[in-house]
Amino acid sequence: MDVNQLLTMHSSIYRLAAGTAAAAIGISATPGVAAVYQALCTGGSECTVTLANGQIGTPGLVIKKDQVLSWSQGGSGSKTDVGMGVAGVVLFGIPGLIGFAAKKHDYTFSINYVDEAGNIQATAVGFKNNVPANQFMMEMMGMTGLSLGEVNKDLQGRIDQIKAESAEKARIASLDCARALKTYSCSWDAYVAANPAVQIWAN
Repeated sequence: MDVNQLLTMHSSIYRLAAGTAAAAIGISATPGVAAVYQALCTGGSECTVTLANGQIGTPGLVIKKDQVLSWSQGGSGSKTDVGMGVAGVVLFGIPGLIGFAAKKHDYTFSINYVDEAGNIQATAVGFKNNVPANQFMMEMMGMTGLSLGEVNKDLQGRIDQIKAESAEKARIASLDCARALKTYSCSWDAYVAANPAVQIWAN
C-alpha cells in the first residue's frame, strides 16, 4: 500500500470518526420539537439546555424569549489542532499528517436577559463541537427574532416599567390586609368600586 492509499484510508477513518462524534455529542433535535443540547453552562459545568415553547431552559433557570435582551457568541471558534497533528507525525510518520486535519472547537454563547424584577442578568452556554453550536445559534435566532449582538429595543425601553411594576407588587405583598384587597393596594374604596355587587352589599 503506497503513501497516497494510506492517506486516503486515514482520511476516510477520520471523517467517519468525526461525523460519529459530532452526531453523538451535543444535540438531539427534531424540527417543531424541543431542541435538547448537552453543553457547558456558567462555571464550566456540564448541563442540559432545552429550547422549547419559547423558552430557554438550563439547570435552575428558565428564560422566556420575551426576556432575552441580547445574545452573542464568543470563544475561539474552530481551529486546527496543531498538537494532535505534531503527535500524529511523531507516532505515525507521513500518515500521521492527517492529524493536522483535526479541529478544536470552542463556542460560548452569552445570553443577557431581564429578570422578573427588571434587573439585567447574564448566563452562558458553551460547546466544544461546532455542530450543536451552529444549530444552537440558528435556534436562538428563530426563537428570539434577534440576530447575533442585536438588542431587543422594545424590552430595553420597558426595563424601568418592569422595575416599577415589580416594586409595586412587592409593596402590595408586604401590606397587611385581606388577600382580596391586595389587588387594589389594600384600598376598600377601590375594591368596592371594581365590584358593584359588593358595593350593594356594603350599602
